[in-house]
Amino acid sequence: MSELRQDPTTREWVIIATERRRRPHEFENVNSGKKGSYENIPEYSEDCPFCPGNEYLSPNEIKSFRRYGTFPNSTGWWVRVVPNKFPALSAASGIAQGVSAVKNVAMDFTGYFFPRATEIFRTKPGVGAHEVVVDTSKHNESIPSFSDKQIQELFLMYKDRYLDLRNDPRFKYIIIFKNSGVNAGTSIIHSHSQIIATPVIPLTLRNNIQQARYYFDEVGRCIFCDMIQAEIVDGRRIILQTTDFIVFHPFASMNPFETWIMPLSHEPCFANEDTNKIKALGVIVKKVISGMKGALNDPDYNFVFNNPPIADEKEEYYHWSLRIIPRISMKAGFEIGTGMSINTAVPEETAEFMRGFLKE
Repeated sequence: MSELRQDPTTREWVIIATERRRRPHEFENVNSGKKGSYENIPEYSEDCPFCPGNEYLSPNEIKSFRRYGTFPNSTGWWVRVVPNKFPALSAASGIAQGVSAVKNVAMDFTGYFFPRATEIFRTKPGVGAHEVVVDTSKHNESIPSFSDKQIQELFLMYKDRYLDLRNDPRFKYIIIFKNSGVNAGTSIIHSHSQIIATPVIPLTLRNNIQQARYYFDEVGRCIFCDMIQAEIVDGRRIILQTTDFIVFHPFASMNPFETWIMPLSHEPCFANEDTNKIKALGVIVKKVISGMKGALNDPDYNFVFNNPPIADEKEEYYHWSLRIIPRISMKAGFEIGTGMSINTAVPEETAEFMRGFLKE
C-alpha cells in the first residue's frame, strides 16, 4: 500500500506510491525529445485500455456518460471514469502508522537525549482515492478537436466526481488535473485526466490559504477578487474575458505562458458552480488550449484546478481557479535550490501574443 511521509525539515507531505513503483533502472530522461502526438494515429488502438471495446483492460468503471441502454464496462460511452490501476493513494490503505511516543528516545555518550528515527520520521497510511477520467472514446482526439458538447460533458464529470468524493470523511482535499504529453508526465496518449483525494492538506495550499486569510482579516475582501479587478483595470495581461470568466497571464507568472482562468463572481469551490458555468468553462479551456497549440507549436501541458480544502469550500477568503501550464521550459539549479522561479517570458508580452490566437 502507498504511504504518506512528511519531510521533517519542511513539513511537506510526500506520497511514496508503492503501487506505481519503478526500479531505478526503469527511469528515463523524460525530456529526451519524445513527444506524444494525436496526428497520424488511429481512432482505435487494440492495446489501449481507454479505447471502447477494451474496457476489460481497465478496472471496473465508477461512472460514465453513455448511450441509453448500454451497460457499465461496455461500449457506448463518451466520458468514462475508472479507478487508477496503479494508484498514488487508495481507499484500501489502512495500516495504522504515525508518530511514535515522546518517550521513544535514545541518549548518546554526552548524555544528550535525541528522538529515534521512528519519531522524527512521520508517516500516515496512503488512504485516498485516485481516479482516471477518460476524456473521450476516440484514441486520436485531443481537447482542441473536441466538440463543445464533449468538453462540456467532461467538465460536468469533473464536478460530479468531486461532489461524490467530498462525501468521504477521510478526505480533506481533492485535486483535478490533466497531464498532456510526455513532458507533462503522461505515459498513455489517449486523452485522460485524473482526480486524487488526499487525507492531508498540501503545505503549498495551506500557505496560500494563510495569505488569503491574512488579507481578508486585514482588508475585509477576497484577495483573488481584488486581483481580478486589478487585472481588469490594467488590461495588458488579459487574453480573454466573458460574462462569467477572466483568462489572463498573472503579474508574477512562474512559467512562460502560464494561464489562469477564474470566475468573475466570487466562488470558493469549482464544484459549487452551476451547470451553465461549468459548461462555459469547458468551452473556454478548449479555446485557450487550441490557442496554445497554434501559438506554441502544440506544446505538452498541464492543467490543474485550485480549490480550497473540503472543510473550507464556503469560506469567503478563497476563490477557485484553473491554471494551464505549457511545458516549454524546465526548472534548473537555481529554481530547485531556492524554490524561486526564473521566468524568461514577460507576461504582458505573452498575453498580447496569445490574444492573436484566441480571436474568433
